[in-house]
Formats: sequence, C-alpha cells, structure tokens
Amino acid sequence: MRFLSKDFSNRIIIGIIYASIFLFAALVKEIFFLIILLAFFLITSLFEFYNITRKTNSILIEFFLPIIYILIPISCVFLIKFQFENNLLAYLLILTWISDISAFMIGKLFGKIKLSNISPNKTIEGLIGSLVICTLTGPFIAKYLNIELKTNLYLLSFFISASGNFGDYLESRLKRKFNQKDSGKILMSHGGILDRIDSLLVSGPLFYYILNRTLN
Repeated sequence: MRFLSKDFSNRIIIGIIYASIFLFAALVKEIFFLIILLAFFLITSLFEFYNITRKTNSILIEFFLPIIYILIPISCVFLIKFQFENNLLAYLLILTWISDISAFMIGKLFGKIKLSNISPNKTIEGLIGSLVICTLTGPFIAKYLNIELKTNLYLLSFFISASGNFGDYLESRLKRKFNQKDSGKILMSHGGILDRIDSLLVSGPLFYYILNRTLN
C-alpha cells in the first residue's frame, strides 16, 4: 500500500521531529529558542528561494519578492509569540499542520478532481476536506490551549486553513514557474524548509493581523 511505503514512513518520522521542535520553541517561555529556529528558517528559505529563481533576471523577484514572501511572514510568526501569550503561536502551528495533513490524506484517499495544473497532486476533495476538518477542530484546539479570542473561532479556523492552502499553492506556482520539484533536500522526503513553511508564510501574517485587530 502506498501509505506503508518507506517514503511515507520517512515523511511521518521527519514530520514528527520537525513539528516537535517547532512546538517546543513556540511553547517555552524563553524566546531565544524561537529566534534561533526562525533565523535558521529564514536563512535556509532565502537560500532555497534564490536557488529556485537563480535563472531569473527580474529585480522584483530577486530583491523585493523575498522580503514580501519570506522575511515579513517569518517576522509575523515571531511577533505572534513576542507580542501575545505563548499558546497563540502553538494554536496557529497546529491548525496549519492539521490543514496540510488533512489536505494530503483526503486528497490521496478520495481525490479525483485536480485542483490546478500548477500542482497536479492537489485535489478539490483535499482542499474541501482540509477546510472542513480545520474549521471543526479549531475551536476545540483553542479550548485545549486555554485560548480566548473575541472572534468566531470557527470562522478564524476556516481562514487559517484557507490561507495555508493558498500559501501552499503560491509555492507550488513558484516552483512550477522555474521547473523545480522541491525547494531543497534538507528534510529529505519533505523537500526543503520552504516546502514545510509555505502554508505558514500566508496563515502567519493573516493570524497576526487578526490578533492585532482583536486583542489590541
């Protein structure tokens, strides 16, 4: 079975390690761990971005797009922990990962309709499944993490999933434009760091904006 393949087993193991390290940095009070981790993500993602786009002669892509697409979003992820209470970042991470995993699993099991030619492995069924699962589980995760927000948690969870899916699509479009399969090989079967944080690069700034509108 395809879910029992060695590649899939590697994805699970690497995914657990990656998620555990990120959650640890998000939950501990000391912000030093998150700074180190995000600095690593930033440097590695920029390197991968320039490796993907190395054949371009566009100043916009070479200098301005990395600022908008990578630097600002990673800064927003840091500010979620720096400005607000710790569990909010963990909430964002867990929801974004639930969205990614459910889209992948449902797409593999039930996917029939391709979402786009940009990313042929993504399906309409996977997208809808990730939106539904994220919307329904988001409020329970918030309750478990003792998070109280002055906004509709179902709607918030939906937007986090939708923005995460859009972030995944954006990176797929970038790779397709420059004929690249993965952003890198540092995470082996998961690809590069940019492949792992692509959803967060959109859901992070959106969540940070919502927090500033509702908590400040």
